Amino acid sequence: MSESSAAAPPPASLRPLLLVLGACGFASTFTMRIVDPLIPTLANEFAQTVPQIVAMVTAFSLSYALGQPFLGPIADSIGKVRTILICLIVLATLSTTAAFSWSYETMTVLRALTGIASGGVIPIAMAAIGDRAPMQERQVALGRFLVLMIVGQMSGSACSGLIATHAGWRAAFLSAAAIAVLAALLVAFVLKPRRNVARQPLSLSGAIANYKTVFSNPKTKLLYGLVITEGTLLFGIPSYVAAILAERSGVGPAQAGLAIAGMGFGCLVYGLLTRILVERLGPSLMTRVGGAICACALALFAFDWPWWSAIILFSFQGFGFFLLHGTFQAQATELAPSVRGSAVALFACCFFLGQAMGPVVMGVLMHLIGTSAAIVIFAIAIATLGQLTPRILPLAGSRT
Repeated sequence: MSESSAAAPPPASLRPLLLVLGACGFASTFTMRIVDPLIPTLANEFAQTVPQIVAMVTAFSLSYALGQPFLGPIADSIGKVRTILICLIVLATLSTTAAFSWSYETMTVLRALTGIASGGVIPIAMAAIGDRAPMQERQVALGRFLVLMIVGQMSGSACSGLIATHAGWRAAFLSAAAIAVLAALLVAFVLKPRRNVARQPLSLSGAIANYKTVFSNPKTKLLYGLVITEGTLLFGIPSYVAAILAERSGVGPAQAGLAIAGMGFGCLVYGLLTRILVERLGPSLMTRVGGAICACALALFAFDWPWWSAIILFSFQGFGFFLLHGTFQAQATELAPSVRGSAVALFACCFFLGQAMGPVVMGVLMHLIGTSAAIVIFAIAIATLGQLTPRILPLAGSRT
């Protein structure tokens, strides 16, 4: 019997798992988003330009993506709980080291390595949930997991700006390290690797066989292509928000962090309403509505409003984003149930490849046609993605 084919326990037994994995997701996303509001601050600290500091964000996302093809087979071989625990310990170590970094080059390398470690938490946690939750309940279970994960995203953006304002940017990285340690302790003392599960030994041939199984599903290439596009379009703008707001309104990292955290608030609303949304809308309508909401919010951000309006706009964008992305996540857990860790890891790889490309594409467009026009083009593309998704990809899990 494979790990993924074991009988799923009743939903009530998922609660401890979801709470602990949610804490792990909190630690990962807190670490992931702490740099965004600090970009102007770090540019001054290391005497670099804003685009050079944005390269740190790209390095994190690219490493997160490139680590996935290795982390997925590792999780399928040694167990998902063990993989998450190891990655949290590495995450805490790297964040602590980053807090004492004194050069731009060192910080960039550390953020790249942190991206690899962070990539061994959320995708593997999603795969673990997929092993235990039946498909008809899976998007709801993932939504509940996302609540704590999203709070971490909000906290990473909001708290890093506030901490940097009052205690310096290095303290923000130490906070991320402490949170990762706490999450690792929860995993070590609450979650135990599943017993009596037959796992294949870790090997190159085994990993290749796993990925052949994933790509034997005709939906795989379609879903991965869509999520690369989604990551590019949705995460082209966050790295530039602090610089845009500083230029428009002269605000600092604390206000920029609150604006970016608005996206997390919108995601949190989605997490709390997942069951209602899935039952009332269904996957196809969720993608269409999500793309439209994201597009409207981003298009409005193209104009020069008071800085605090960005909090509201990014809240709507976050809600729309997860209407779209939450549907993609649920589909990814069903691509290859026998090697779910590998399938979800590749899904995350594609998503973060998109995130790595997003700031680059946005930066080029800003240079060529200006900030406002570039944002509007991204908004139109997001709306188009949401409308075309149900036509491109058959979506499992119809309305109940």
